[in-house]
Amino acid sequence: MSSFTVIDYIIFVVYVLGTAFIGAAFGKNQKSTKDYFLGGRSIPWWAIGLSVMATQASAITFIGAPGWGYDGGLTRIITFINVPLAMAFLIATIVPFFYKTEVYTAYEYLERRFDVKTRTLTAGLFLIARGLATGVVLYAPALVLSVITGVDVNIMIILMAVIAVSYTVLGGISAVIWTDVIQMVVLWIGAGLSVFIIFQDVPGGWGEVMSTASQTGMLESIDFSTDLSVEYSIWAGVIGGFFLHAAYFGTDQSQIQRVLTSKSIRESKLSLVLSGVLLIPQMLLFLLIGVLLYIFYQYAGDPNINNLNELFPRFVVNELPVGISGLIIAGVFAAAMSSLDSALNSLSAVSVRDFYSKFMKKNQSEEHYLKASRYATVFWGIYATIFAFFAGNLGPVIEAVNQIGSYFYGALLGVFILAIFTKRVNGTGAFAGVIAGMLAVWAVTVFAEISWLYNNLVGAVVAVAAGYAVSLLSKAPPKEKLEGLTIDRTKKDVQETLQDRAEAAASVEEVEEEKKTKRWPIYLVLYFFVVFAFLMYLQNL
Repeated sequence: MSSFTVIDYIIFVVYVLGTAFIGAAFGKNQKSTKDYFLGGRSIPWWAIGLSVMATQASAITFIGAPGWGYDGGLTRIITFINVPLAMAFLIATIVPFFYKTEVYTAYEYLERRFDVKTRTLTAGLFLIARGLATGVVLYAPALVLSVITGVDVNIMIILMAVIAVSYTVLGGISAVIWTDVIQMVVLWIGAGLSVFIIFQDVPGGWGEVMSTASQTGMLESIDFSTDLSVEYSIWAGVIGGFFLHAAYFGTDQSQIQRVLTSKSIRESKLSLVLSGVLLIPQMLLFLLIGVLLYIFYQYAGDPNINNLNELFPRFVVNELPVGISGLIIAGVFAAAMSSLDSALNSLSAVSVRDFYSKFMKKNQSEEHYLKASRYATVFWGIYATIFAFFAGNLGPVIEAVNQIGSYFYGALLGVFILAIFTKRVNGTGAFAGVIAGMLAVWAVTVFAEISWLYNNLVGAVVAVAAGYAVSLLSKAPPKEKLEGLTIDRTKKDVQETLQDRAEAAASVEEVEEEKKTKRWPIYLVLYFFVVFAFLMYLQNL
């Protein structure tokens, strides 16, 4: 058994400082909020896709998912099996609207389609939900360092917050994405090394691992129970989880903002395809680490932990070779910084674009708004720090983040469905729909025993039904609230946008390339069935 040595500390410090330096370097060229929030719309698709992956593989996943795997095997992969379906839906519907309207935030689109009050409500809900979740994101890496150093986790939270806010203020979305690319590579290497080393320490190797995992039910993930209270049934995962991830990737500014940094609609869609394909194998990898740790400790003895969030960090520090521990913990720390700065950057974007410049300081210079954006980043860093003090009581951190969002995101998805797929719904109806959707989720949570994965489904369905019903009691929206903003105009508007770019010296091939993207949602649906078949195969071993 080893401990965190001087060599590990050196690797850790050098890696973190190097990442911070890269982030700060990008910040030097920021001249406007477009640079700060959208990276000048010049980020390549593969970097955006890997950035999304790095966010999912941050300290939240690195800590939470192995705890899931240790406690319940592959059961919770059901939460993510729906991701290809959600990405297929977003590629075919929501993404083109956001990109072609050239908005900074998703909620700007809602004002164009509905009214100011709907934009303000949805933007406010995002700030609340993402602000709370960011506190969990801050807690996770603080826990890692607390395990390593023995320093009280609350003190570590404060130290982490100071570093994170400073780094985020200097960086912009470009820094977020490009440092995420680095984190993605390092974290995958770290996870792969962890799996390899655990296999070496388990007598019997791969055969013994698979035999034990199968006998103990750790490889079982598909539960066909129709009982709505079964938390991770296939129906909860596919149906409820679809609404969870469609809402998260389609209405959460921290995700949409990445899509808006791409060079074209085609590249926006490509980034989502990449994420849709890789997110499931990534989650399987981290759950597998938890399964392996369960088998490892059958031989090595009880890990003696009080919190599943501590399981993997303790293994990394106590069991892995000198140098490897430093690299993995450095990667977790730096990835957490990337996840945190992306959340803070999006919170700042919504604060400034949807509130400050809209209601408080109109028609100011770009320099003024850029400065305001950095002040907003500091504010949200303090907000997240306060909530992080309570995050340790929420259970496995990855589940805590998803459950916080489930109270809000279903209703938000519902209002975007109303905006894109209907013509009769007006601003009053949309506003009422959001409120009704959230109240429905609260009622279900309090009075019904159903899986939390259904919360987003309930919120979305009620928001759509209530929004449409209320709209029928008042005037239909005017033509300017529909022209180019509903689904029947999407194809034409996309082609018009691409044609305009072609005429402005952009490649004419882009127009033809856009047509090819129509097949991508079909490929993602087929991929979903491949994943399902693979999980059934594992379950029957």
